[in-house]
Amino acid sequence: MIVMTDAAANISAGSFGASAPAEASDAFAYDVKKRLARLRIVSRLCSVIGAVLLAAVALLAISATVAPRFMGLQSYAIVSGSMEPSFPVGSLVYAEPIEPEALAVGDVAVFWRNDEVVIHRVEENLYEDRELITRGDANEGIDAHPALYDNVVGRAVNQIPGIGYFVMALASLPGKLVLGWVVLMGAAFSIIGTAIASLARQ
Repeated sequence: MIVMTDAAANISAGSFGASAPAEASDAFAYDVKKRLARLRIVSRLCSVIGAVLLAAVALLAISATVAPRFMGLQSYAIVSGSMEPSFPVGSLVYAEPIEPEALAVGDVAVFWRNDEVVIHRVEENLYEDRELITRGDANEGIDAHPALYDNVVGRAVNQIPGIGYFVMALASLPGKLVLGWVVLMGAAFSIIGTAIASLARQ
């Protein structure tokens, strides 16, 4: 028969009582790890959303303005369907400078007419009269008025469908407000993501 002395009983009771704080400490540490893992996920998500928003705005701005000027081109948004289907509405057209005399039949000329930029195809180049006979691809007949050499801006050489909507939106106050909101949201998400990541590291 084994008889437990008072000292042994005290030791046993003390050992049993010490296990409870240890288990509580382990549970607390596990909970902290879970919360930190969630914080890291949220921080990454916020950073990604912010980066995507800012990158999208930057890409649109570069493709619409910076890149064309760097390459010596001008960009114009298609706002009507007169050149469908070659140049759909909402496309952003890039035009290169060219002497009007160098425009050939079939080229797409960019020129001013009545304070508006027109993008139509050349049907005939009247060198002596210094005029271009033009027509929209979707129109049945030629334009009522020739394009004067002095009003020619250039020749359309490329386009990006859909980007023209972005340019047209920026010309309006609501569009500018939306753009500003997107930029602010992108910056806010990036800042929040950085702050949460810093908190998680602590």
